[in-house]
Amino acid sequence: MQPVNSAALRPRGVASGLAAELCATLALAAPLAAANLAQMAMSVTDTVMVGRLGALPLAAAGLGGMLYFTGGIVLQGVLSAVAPLAGHALGAGDRGRAGRIAGAGLMLAVLLALPFIAALAELDHVLRALGYKAALAAEIGRYLRAIAWGGPAFLGFAVLRSLLAVLSHTRSIMAVLLLCVVGNAALDWVLIFGHLGMPALGAAGAGYASAVNQWLIFAGLALCLRVRPGLADVRVWRNAGMARCSEMAEILRLGLPIGGIMGIEVGVFMTAGILMGLLGAAALGAHQIVLNCAGVTFMVPLGLGQAATVRVAHELGAGRPEAARRAGFVALALGIAFMSMAAAALWTFPWAIIAVYVDIADPANRGVVQIARRLLAIAALFQVFDGMQTIAAGALRGYKDTMVPMVLATFGYWGAGFAGGWCLAFPLGYGAVGLWWGLALGLAVVALLLTLRLHRLALPLGPGAEAVAVR
Repeated sequence: MQPVNSAALRPRGVASGLAAELCATLALAAPLAAANLAQMAMSVTDTVMVGRLGALPLAAAGLGGMLYFTGGIVLQGVLSAVAPLAGHALGAGDRGRAGRIAGAGLMLAVLLALPFIAALAELDHVLRALGYKAALAAEIGRYLRAIAWGGPAFLGFAVLRSLLAVLSHTRSIMAVLLLCVVGNAALDWVLIFGHLGMPALGAAGAGYASAVNQWLIFAGLALCLRVRPGLADVRVWRNAGMARCSEMAEILRLGLPIGGIMGIEVGVFMTAGILMGLLGAAALGAHQIVLNCAGVTFMVPLGLGQAATVRVAHELGAGRPEAARRAGFVALALGIAFMSMAAAALWTFPWAIIAVYVDIADPANRGVVQIARRLLAIAALFQVFDGMQTIAAGALRGYKDTMVPMVLATFGYWGAGFAGGWCLAFPLGYGAVGLWWGLALGLAVVALLLTLRLHRLALPLGPGAEAVAVR
């Protein structure tokens, strides 16, 4: 059972310095990374099962899922401001404020879910206007209207995950997500293919399965807050019912740029997916396969970035700017090491990876396989940059630095990445491969800019360093 106090957030005892920080970061990041991988496993399960139905359902569920998660992740980014705000409060010893922040986050999640669901219901009409074939747009629309029912739970999950992380209950998050991997697979089997007396809903069945599973995840985390000892003084549910506008405004001030940077990144990949659809079903299917695969490796540095937010915020709240700097760069080093190994795996085993998603021996899949093989090589080359950018961004959130990273990300992803990818894909005729080279360029630029920003912000500046760091 995990301790409720903040011992995991403050490395002390025999170990000290870098070794202690390494242990503290891993104690937080390992369960968070496992939870992220569990979430990704659900997405992979959806893709693999729908992929057995053919190219059209695979493309519909792939792009539909990308549209859903783009909007959902942007809104989750806004709500993830709960983590640095609550982390600073806990570092200063104020658990009551941490609970009030989380309660306000839950109320804000409800308010944000309403326009999110309404927008999802109309996206298929937008795709038709963009030139998508009627059959593909209709299939995407059915998927989106199915998965939309899980929107409120998807947003509420971001708040509860942030609160449990700053309370050092990351193993609870991991346990709930791992259990729900099995539940998601079972729901997919029943609703996609029509087992146990249910109708075969195809790609829409994957959407309904995801929606139900998101409510199960939210309920699981809510149960953890209810039954785990030592959490009664946080009073998150009472605070949700008494949420104050000032606290919701505080979350929005810090969280909107966080949501912005997530939307900028995910939006580039989503837009690339939309453009892939114009290149044909094979290009879109290959894009979805490789993006899904790269997303699996991304879950580990994402967990390290989430841990970096908590560690940096806690150390700054406790008045230890030097320890905050160490926390950010230890997480960054761990991410670079892991993503280097991931790059080697993608480069070495492309055929085995593609075979997980489609039958590579089937002549009907030849176009998808050939494009996917080339995209995997590009994905291998940008792995380290992908890890660097998300960890640097997470550490900067601990400093409450969100606006400048959003500006830097806008320049990197859209000014360099999207513009370069579009030019390579269409005017220069490189198609899907050109788009992915643009994505790689964008990730590299953002990774370098955010890492330099972290280095500058975390520089020891003498007696006034703490005031600058927390500003």
